[in-house]
Amino acid sequence: MSVSASTSGAWPAWWGRKVVQLPDRGVLLVATDLQGNLDDFRALAALHRRELEAGRTAWLVLCGDLVHGPPPELTADHWPDYLGTYYADRSAELVLEYMRYVRSHDSLCLLGNHEHTHVGGPIVSKFHLDEGAVLEACLGRECERVRDFLKGLPLVAVAPCGIVCTHGAPWATEPDLASFESLDYDGFRDVPLWQMLETGTLGALLWARGATEQQAEALLKVVHGRPDFGFVSYGHDIVREGYERMGARQICVSTSFGCFDEAKTYLRLELDQRYLDVHALRPGHEILPLYPSGRA
Repeated sequence: MSVSASTSGAWPAWWGRKVVQLPDRGVLLVATDLQGNLDDFRALAALHRRELEAGRTAWLVLCGDLVHGPPPELTADHWPDYLGTYYADRSAELVLEYMRYVRSHDSLCLLGNHEHTHVGGPIVSKFHLDEGAVLEACLGRECERVRDFLKGLPLVAVAPCGIVCTHGAPWATEPDLASFESLDYDGFRDVPLWQMLETGTLGALLWARGATEQQAEALLKVVHGRPDFGFVSYGHDIVREGYERMGARQICVSTSFGCFDEAKTYLRLELDQRYLDVHALRPGHEILPLYPSGRA
């Protein structure tokens, strides 16, 4: 199926799919965990548009947790070091701006555990007792439209170049790609967070912070037909340095949340290349800083 952006005002063609097959030509930008940081999204969008202005086909993939940032009482004067560079949570603005962005640009956002709470997942309590309720109150009459959008976010994005994008670590998989499409996002409201890893593939891919090489290879075999080709890129956890390779088959990338600007990292891949493992990803080439010269 085509996964091009919509020009008719409807959601893009990928909406409602659990697995999105990306093309084998063009450029792929991969970023993670914005959690309400509108400035960081706009920096990514500017990088995306720069690729397009250079005449290249380009995809921007966000690996979940678009929303739910710190509360307003965490001002710059009371900002803890563990949250990285200060920012104000603008989750409502960000999700609405992103919904407009995908109508005219080749971009997709995966479901993260924070989006899941709006469409059948358990209550998330990072900064508020109920993160979902706080955001939905901010959205007001836009709430139902946002929920409708979030329920159609995919769980996995894959490309022939070798990459598999998920939100959390590849702790579980379905037996084949077709089986992913039967996964239901609803029905997890009352599941304790600590039990989500045990609920199957959905809970694992949304909540796992680590996976073994064998678990990553199991997902790669389902996607690419062999366990010894490609790698899984994910977020969910915070890598203060911007990224961390785990063995040959996994890389955790931190583009925004929990990082200082100088460490924020994204991936840029050529979709017509073949990346055999994470060691094919080079700093300064495929592994890039979001703010190479600091903020303007």
